[in-house]
Amino acid sequence: MNFKTNKIKDIRETYLLELNKIYTGNEAASFLDHILEHRLGITRIQRALNPELRLSESDMLKVHFDVKELKKFRPIQYIFGETVFFGLQLLVDEHVLIPRPETEELVLWIVGEHKNQGPLSILDIGTGSGCIALALKKELPLATVQGCDVSADALKIAEKNAAANNLTVSFFLMDMLKPDEWTRQPQFDVIVSNPPYVTNAEKQLMQPNVLNYEPAGALFVSDEDPLVFYRSILHFAENQIRPGGKIYFEINERFGDQMIRLLTDAGYQNVELRKDLSGKDRMISGLKPF
Repeated sequence: MNFKTNKIKDIRETYLLELNKIYTGNEAASFLDHILEHRLGITRIQRALNPELRLSESDMLKVHFDVKELKKFRPIQYIFGETVFFGLQLLVDEHVLIPRPETEELVLWIVGEHKNQGPLSILDIGTGSGCIALALKKELPLATVQGCDVSADALKIAEKNAAANNLTVSFFLMDMLKPDEWTRQPQFDVIVSNPPYVTNAEKQLMQPNVLNYEPAGALFVSDEDPLVFYRSILHFAENQIRPGGKIYFEINERFGDQMIRLLTDAGYQNVELRKDLSGKDRMISGLKPF
């Protein structure tokens, strides 16, 4: 690619022209700012104070390779190999979902309801990168936290994230759709899950960076049985949540009413459906009666 000069402003302008062809709004500019800061340690303020700042050939190559990946719609979190969730620096790759802000809202809800309690036993089902389990352990240090997932590759990432953040969380392999794997599990005070909930019919609404890179098994469910994971988790929880314990789910905004019925039919009390900051039905909880 030809640049007017090796000044950052000229390099950035050239890449903006390319990326604006495939990304909307301010996405391209935001991506480039992230690349310059993450790869080269150059902030927007530094660029503003020194508009004549130039890049070396090796630094130009770093930016070039990242932009090349962006043009393939690869998520910038996978390009960097990391992201931030609830103040935690987490490793991520194509084996785990990229944590979303809505999931931070779910964690905030759980922490708000349990921060003044004593030691708790918590299970995060479908833990992926470990983001929920690790954030809960960080905010509720007296809690004993475990996370399970069907993917051994995901669990390797979760374990690395626990070690990198000096958080003690146990991770184990379990398929929530196979009841024969549920044996010998203890009871928990809190069970939380952000299971697959995007229907196959909704794929057409998804962006290429999600469809082409994020693990489909952690995202999609059949149109015929979109609540399959919730029903299975509730079946598991029949014996694994202590009386007085709570269950929390992140959900598809389309199924709020169905989820209320599902928890109510399972015997949960004080069932509460909450909206995320975008005003969408995104999370639900229920109390197991004594």
